[in-house]
Amino acid sequence: MSVALGKPRALKKEIVLRRRLVAATSVAAAFALLLGTTAAPATADDIGDVVQIEGEASSIAVNSTTDTVYLTSMGAVLKVKAGGSSYVTWPGDHPGRLVVNSATNRLYVASSDKTMTENNSLVVIDETTQKSTLIPLDSYVADIAVNEKANKVYVSTDAGITVVDGATNIATLVADSPGLGHIAVNPKSNKAYVLSGGRVLVIDASGQITSTVDLGGDTVLDSTVNPTKNKIYVTTKTTSGSSIKVIDGVSDTITATLPWDGPLETWAFNAATDKLYIGSAAASNVGSVRVVDGATMRETAKIPTPTQVKKIAVNPANNKIYVSMADRGTTVIDGRNNSTTTLRVHPWLMAAVNPSNNKVYTAVWDQVSVIDGNAQPPIKNDYNSDRAADVIARDSAGLLWLYPGDGRGGWLTRKQVGQGWNVMTAITAPGDFNGDGNADVLARDGSGLLWLYPGNGSSGWLPRVQVGSGWESMSAIGGIGKFDDDRFVDVVARSREGWLFVYRGDGKGGWLPRSYVGFGWNGMSEITGVGDFNMDSTPDVVARDASGALQLYRNGGGWLPTQQIGQGWNSMNSLVGPGDFNGDGRADILARNAAGELWLYAGSGGAAWPTATKVGTGWNVMTAIL
Repeated sequence: MSVALGKPRALKKEIVLRRRLVAATSVAAAFALLLGTTAAPATADDIGDVVQIEGEASSIAVNSTTDTVYLTSMGAVLKVKAGGSSYVTWPGDHPGRLVVNSATNRLYVASSDKTMTENNSLVVIDETTQKSTLIPLDSYVADIAVNEKANKVYVSTDAGITVVDGATNIATLVADSPGLGHIAVNPKSNKAYVLSGGRVLVIDASGQITSTVDLGGDTVLDSTVNPTKNKIYVTTKTTSGSSIKVIDGVSDTITATLPWDGPLETWAFNAATDKLYIGSAAASNVGSVRVVDGATMRETAKIPTPTQVKKIAVNPANNKIYVSMADRGTTVIDGRNNSTTTLRVHPWLMAAVNPSNNKVYTAVWDQVSVIDGNAQPPIKNDYNSDRAADVIARDSAGLLWLYPGDGRGGWLTRKQVGQGWNVMTAITAPGDFNGDGNADVLARDGSGLLWLYPGNGSSGWLPRVQVGSGWESMSAIGGIGKFDDDRFVDVVARSREGWLFVYRGDGKGGWLPRSYVGFGWNGMSEITGVGDFNMDSTPDVVARDASGALQLYRNGGGWLPTQQIGQGWNSMNSLVGPGDFNGDGRADILARNAAGELWLYAGSGGAAWPTATKVGTGWNVMTAIL
């Protein structure tokens, strides 16, 4: 809620907003495409560690047993574990493609240079013994695949396919095999499938080519295997477009073909559900992920994303699909119901999934980010730790009340949580301001002092702490969530002259330098932080202008073009952004009218508003709602 405030300390030279993760895109189109999604995942995702590495990552793999991530970067092999990175000692040059055998704790790294005809090799690093073995190869390594069950490694080179015995490190060249082919392995049948031109070669467990599948003149792009169904999916480029072909792993014949109306360069497969996820490849501001059922080879859904899809990774263990977009972060799709959430992660070029602990490691340039699929992101207004958004209200007698939400758009029994709050001229709910995991309250008294009331997570407060002075000249304040890139909650405040500032929290109950974000905001009668209202990974602000129109201000390294999301809001005398109040995974707004009725406007993740629901009466006795 926006509440009358005062002005903080004397104006200093302002620091402009840092470059954001996201960039401006076409707003109306993004809003339109976001409509119609369903409930959010039961278990959410959040960002864990962000690790800086030396150089620029070119390949990534994860050991699912030790939860260690390996990367090749700038002539070195790195490993990331427990929040840090270190170099891996290895006797090679020009590190390229790498894979990990989690069962044997061995790392296989291609040491190759396209410009050299000698010194190409496969380096085997035994992480248990810390010993390395160099296996000489005749030519450049293009691809590596590992069969953990059979303990074999397949290496594609200019000279053909080499099979390495993981127990002995003996390398054997497959007779008559093609050079530089992509490799996919079926660990159940112990077959390997090599893409070569317009055909797929099948190599059996003995290392012999047993059959060739002709793709009818199409150019092979990529392939993946469903070990359970014993099927191989191959994407191709045709004269008229693209196609997805299904090869039966028993007969080695094509059993189905799905013509595709666009490029098939960005896609991933969930072997647990037998579904393919295909990203938009067109150079446009908006994107989508299309879902194909592998059993029927029919498209079953088209899931919108705020911006163009660049890469897709799948975790079969929790049935989640991670979509890296051109900007605005990563869209997470719940494969159970195709609902989406958005994470503020730098657009990544590659990812490694650890299904044993539901973590996804993404790499871009010199940074590795960890997406924790088991994390529970904080609920902005959760004061009793039941993971449902609550509301706090002050009545005319100065009593402070907690109205616990039930997580479904209703209420539990209210509880008094304070008295004497009439001395406060402003109260706002910023979320977890001091970084202890509990929702807090900020309040300004009549002398302009700003106080932090740390929540204890049990509907009460820890001792208050003064966190500012001179705030008497601010005319509006509101919590706006994690407005910049540092993952700490921030506060927006408007001066009496109409200047709008973001006061950046430091995550410990203090402040970082504030930022100037606009002028002329005196025309707004309400300024309210509403969280990520349009689900583009950044928190938003709604403001009501003099005509009663409700405008959505979207953060994108500065304000993106505004979007009107309502009109006639002059009938409302209080607006609150509690977060997700009805439990559908979308940020909502609560509004009180002159009759004292409280209405829930359930956000849809886009611009459309459903019919409002009345969730209370008699709220006109409240002098502050947050």
